[in-house]
Amino acid sequence: MTDAATEPGHGHLTVPEILKALELNTGRFPRRAVQEAIEQRDAITPELLRVLEDVAENPAAFAERDDYMLHLFAMYLLAQFREKRAYRPLVRIFSAPGDIPDQLAGDTVTEDLNQIFGSVYDGDTEPLQRLVEDDSVNEYVRSAAIGTFIVLANSGQMTREEVAGYYRTLFEGKLKREPNHAWNSLVSAVADLPAPELLEHVRRSYGDDLVERMFATLEDIESRSRRWNGGPAFSPSDPHRRCRYACSRNCCGPRLPVPLRRAE
Repeated sequence: MTDAATEPGHGHLTVPEILKALELNTGRFPRRAVQEAIEQRDAITPELLRVLEDVAENPAAFAERDDYMLHLFAMYLLAQFREKRAYRPLVRIFSAPGDIPDQLAGDTVTEDLNQIFGSVYDGDTEPLQRLVEDDSVNEYVRSAAIGTFIVLANSGQMTREEVAGYYRTLFEGKLKREPNHAWNSLVSAVADLPAPELLEHVRRSYGDDLVERMFATLEDIESRSRRWNGGPAFSPSDPHRRCRYACSRNCCGPRLPVPLRRAE
């Protein structure tokens, strides 16, 4: 027997049927339900936002549900939709301490969260800055938030100079000077932006042993910082096609070819 929401079929699924198909890990990627969610964007968006609000209210409880997948689908779909109302609940979700973000989102934290944030960004950097500067936030979430500023610069939502100016404040005191992955990400972001005017800060960070040299050497950061070709490295559109990959990987099921449309 097959789940009608995971297989091609005739007629449209209702929004409750889509949500039910996306809720739990069944070992199969719900191809039809995802495509229907995209086609019924206006109708399903409020429900997906409600999912994120529920998780944001008690992320620890949802982190204990190993079979729960709906929040992951909600994140990727709302990112594809460029839904700015998702920005605040997502920040609240990933403000959860310790390993809760990893339990909730797995590899999405390190691979896609920066671009998801960049896709739903509502124009206010303060929530992102709180994530970056709060020592109690998971270090990989802080890293993703640092990287989000690169997405914002490359997609025209901030200028390179604005992002470099914020990074300067991190070097000059807003980021606690003790070794953690946020420092690795900050020096790497200087190279990716790039912001060669911050290289002296980068050198001091290496001199103070704040950066893991196995993550990136100073020579590598200096070289990358000077290799700017004047164009963006990526845009916030890039991760949206990864919804199928990320969610099917977490489902431990086959990666079925579901084309997710690039948002306008």
